[in-house]
Amino acid sequence: MKTIYKFLSVLIIPSILILYSYSSGSPGGKTGSIGDGGTTCTQCHAGTASGQSGWITTNIPSEGYTTGETYTITVTGTHSGVVKMGFEVTAENISGSKKGSWTVTDAGRTKLANANSSVTHTSGGNTPTGNTNTWSANWTAPSSSTGQIKFNTAVNAANGNGSTSGDQIYTSLITVDEVIVLDPQIVSVSPDHGRQDSEEDYLITGDETLWLEGVANVMFKYHDDSNITLTPQSFTVDNDSEITAVLAITEDQQLGLYDVYVDDIMLENAFTVDILDAVYDDIASRINIYPNPTQNYLKLELPEGSEYRIISIDGRMMSDFKLSDRMENINVSTLQNGIYFVQIKNNKETFTKKFVKK
Repeated sequence: MKTIYKFLSVLIIPSILILYSYSSGSPGGKTGSIGDGGTTCTQCHAGTASGQSGWITTNIPSEGYTTGETYTITVTGTHSGVVKMGFEVTAENISGSKKGSWTVTDAGRTKLANANSSVTHTSGGNTPTGNTNTWSANWTAPSSSTGQIKFNTAVNAANGNGSTSGDQIYTSLITVDEVIVLDPQIVSVSPDHGRQDSEEDYLITGDETLWLEGVANVMFKYHDDSNITLTPQSFTVDNDSEITAVLAITEDQQLGLYDVYVDDIMLENAFTVDILDAVYDDIASRINIYPNPTQNYLKLELPEGSEYRIISIDGRMMSDFKLSDRMENINVSTLQNGIYFVQIKNNKETFTKKFVKK
């Protein structure tokens, strides 16, 4: 009989140790989620898990979570006649990858588990109040877009008989959407320059814009003085990311760079007012200016009989007209860094090219 008693004690002591260990928290990976392979507390406790709705609550808005924001996740379980009650909760994307980070807010009742990818109870957090126990922790959403998040929990309602029999396992799940936060930007204006005394259509292109929902104002503002403006005669919202603006530039419009606004979205230095009197394709095709930007020398390839001069962005004449020999090598090393125009005159018409001195 002594041998039998010793044998029974060998069996009983490990079982008690296991139960004592789990009373201070889940071993991890027992939430019933996809990432946990569907495993719950029934791996150690007899019975079948029963699904429940509404046992996980959050302060995440109804429209969804926002990347990088922190929310409170609460698990509440109820079971008639329960003696001890523990839990584990985790967060995953739809494919089962753990997402976000957990922070314990009540160290006396909860702790991190499963390589910090879940939260479980402590020995001080497994005693219910009446038939109910509740736990909370903070979850911080991933900093990058992740999509839907599923919160899975398993709750063990134990009868306190000292064994794994007679306990009831519950599972619960909620799914929350992600709020996509757009960062609308103006990408370009095409063409990105216009001459004085001209009227033309200009295509404003955006990214992550929702212009079909409504655009109140399109404006071009001189970069160095926002009081100097260039207002389109009209504009048409073509789609969510394109606006066509009809721009009439007067002959005395301020030369230089303009910031482009669509309501409160702005693209800096997106448009240039040139000092062109006329532009002809046959002249333009025979004009070449390089390198651009330049530091010391600017090379000009011009049609025969052309004259040229350099003008600063504020309209100051940096040189008089000079007759070109078709190929010119201009020393610009003495110019201050900035934006300049080369004004070319050919057959009583003018054409302007912009270059940057760096």
